[in-house]
Amino acid sequence: MSDLKEKYEKDNIAWDKCAETYETQIVGGHPDIYAFENFEEDFLDRLLLYLIEKQDRPIKILDLGCGSGRLHIRYGAKTVNNEEVKKFSKLMELKKTHPELAYDSKIEKGLAEVWGIDFSLKMIKLAEKKIKEAQLDKARNVPLTLDQGSAFELDEEPEDVLPVAVNLVNSICVMQGPEGAVELFKSMRKAVEKAGGIAIISNYQREYIESYGLGQYESTLDVSGHPWWMVPDTYASPDYKFIPKHYIRAYTKDPRLHVDVYDKKGNLIKKDHVLKRDPERTTEVVNTGHIRLHTDYESHWYSFKQMEDWIRAHWKGGEKTYHFETSRLDKLRAEPAQMSVLDCGNHLKDLFTRWKLV
Repeated sequence: MSDLKEKYEKDNIAWDKCAETYETQIVGGHPDIYAFENFEEDFLDRLLLYLIEKQDRPIKILDLGCGSGRLHIRYGAKTVNNEEVKKFSKLMELKKTHPELAYDSKIEKGLAEVWGIDFSLKMIKLAEKKIKEAQLDKARNVPLTLDQGSAFELDEEPEDVLPVAVNLVNSICVMQGPEGAVELFKSMRKAVEKAGGIAIISNYQREYIESYGLGQYESTLDVSGHPWWMVPDTYASPDYKFIPKHYIRAYTKDPRLHVDVYDKKGNLIKKDHVLKRDPERTTEVVNTGHIRLHTDYESHWYSFKQMEDWIRAHWKGGEKTYHFETSRLDKLRAEPAQMSVLDCGNHLKDLFTRWKLV
């Protein structure tokens, strides 16, 4: 566990450093990532509406690895009614430009709280800032709460709410490697089991790292650093920043990346610097799923089989668990990913049958 603690502290520092850039280049940036996040949010909307209709308890969302609070913004906004929103000009403008945030009376009635935890204090501060900027701290809506800490140390949720714990958009893959992934599985089960709740992990499959993953990390290298598999590595240090001139999309045949290189003071060092993949290093990344950059940032893309093994080992498998490729629900937006679901209260069988997942 000491090794896990060391990785946790190292990753914490890395994410604190890249929090602001992550917000602009990932949350509001790469089209393939943005499309997948849209899918996740649509999926969660439909899941919540089904649960609200089928059972009586109010629902508490637990967003594990909440980052800058996208679920807080989403469900905070969706639970402010059309009369109340008139009091808040910024919130009204946000809803006008984002129709997916329209008021939903069922979600307002059935949602008790959106709670989030992230190990990066800067991410938590960024989430708090976004909530305030949207005036969601003043509106009458679902409680929006945030904590800085570890998703490996969750408490049991009380039985007066239906807990729905989610770990979205590949967050499991930046949680201190395979050892951390195991701890997340265990912690999520502990949080929801007694209350008969639900746990959901949404992450990319290692099988798609070549077609999707490499390009995502390459064309957002200003977030966390120069990928280990790209050459030349002349400027691969924290002293330089790369600004990509384009995104590398899924299945791109020419993965060369054109970037402008700047120093820490913002001075242009080299214009139109061209990076390409080193064949041997690229093969290693594809075969192992281990993403490394020339910084302290690391990530792991886990295979479908690996996630299946962890479900059996730590969620006990059986009829209360589900594991499926998300392309079965949405080939266009969710091709490269998978979902692992623990349904302690057996709430989802009819829904997943209708969706042809069982």
